[in-house]
Amino acid sequence: MLTLLGVAALAACGDLGVGNGRGAVQISPVLDSIFVGDRLPALRVIYVDPDGHAALPGPIIWASSDTSIAQIDTVSGGITGRKRGAVVITARAQGITGGALLVVSDTLDITLLLDTVYVMPGDTMRVPVVVLKSNPPSPTIWFGAPSNSAYTIDSASGRITALAPGGPHPYIVHADSLADTGAVYVMQLTDTTGGKIFYSVRGTAISHVGGPAHAANFRATSGKLSFQLTGTYVVNGLTTQRIQVTRPDSVIAGGAYAIDSLSPAEDLSSPTAPPAICAAPRPWATWTALSAGIGSYSRRGGTLVVTQIDSVPGGQVISGHFTFTAQRVDLYTDPLGVLSITGSFVAPLVRSNTVCR
Repeated sequence: MLTLLGVAALAACGDLGVGNGRGAVQISPVLDSIFVGDRLPALRVIYVDPDGHAALPGPIIWASSDTSIAQIDTVSGGITGRKRGAVVITARAQGITGGALLVVSDTLDITLLLDTVYVMPGDTMRVPVVVLKSNPPSPTIWFGAPSNSAYTIDSASGRITALAPGGPHPYIVHADSLADTGAVYVMQLTDTTGGKIFYSVRGTAISHVGGPAHAANFRATSGKLSFQLTGTYVVNGLTTQRIQVTRPDSVIAGGAYAIDSLSPAEDLSSPTAPPAICAAPRPWATWTALSAGIGSYSRRGGTLVVTQIDSVPGGQVISGHFTFTAQRVDLYTDPLGVLSITGSFVAPLVRSNTVCR
């Protein structure tokens, strides 16, 4: 499922229109949340005139991209949560439209951060989930799975132990009377093709998608081997999303590896050979929604966990999972531009002598 804030200019409206002779409309906050049945007052709206000065917006016309999820009073801007989902709330003033993302949750809500988990036989990992409840007490959470030969899951912790190739096999997360279901694939690649990744993005862009994956220890401009994991989401043959985790050193063994920060200046300072790729200054990660024009750079504090590296004809295969926060480029100085990203993968790992591929 893909629920991106496709009107990227609306989510990041900021000063995008300033300087074009029209000004811009800002909605604050650019990301908000509400439970089903609750009501929010109108979001804050500021009109920025063509000279960059804040001014009163005047009359505002409000709209919701899906009134079955969030109903909005077109005049007052009051919002009522109707069902689980995400919508774009827009405000039109001075002939210009600004927008924000609103997430509506059930009063008891389960979000599977990995609808699909990719592992190799022998891997272990905990299923990452977020459970929200509008009122106390906190819900009781437990995990389960139908009988299968591919994996087991610990009922209390959600820890998966992969046993043998197979899948998809469902896993089930319970929170009080509510339940949601994901899937586990236990993969055993026999050569350096067929890698898979699945990841979740949460924040002012929401995405739960998967696709092809590959990894390489490649020759950097420094002369040593660097590492890069790449996963893509492809629609009709066109790559619409890309996620990359890059390290300045090769990865040759399992373990937990830090994901550090990267700034736009570091990535773009050399258009012909970006140092972030050709000579990574530190471990970093990026997520880009090419179709929506949204890019992001990792912040400090993320982790890449490599659970296994096995040999196959032509190279190796690698499995693991990652979690990191990233800052949207178009909201780079705004705390609401922070994205939370979680993923798992099984991918070929090859060695390349090509410099800066």
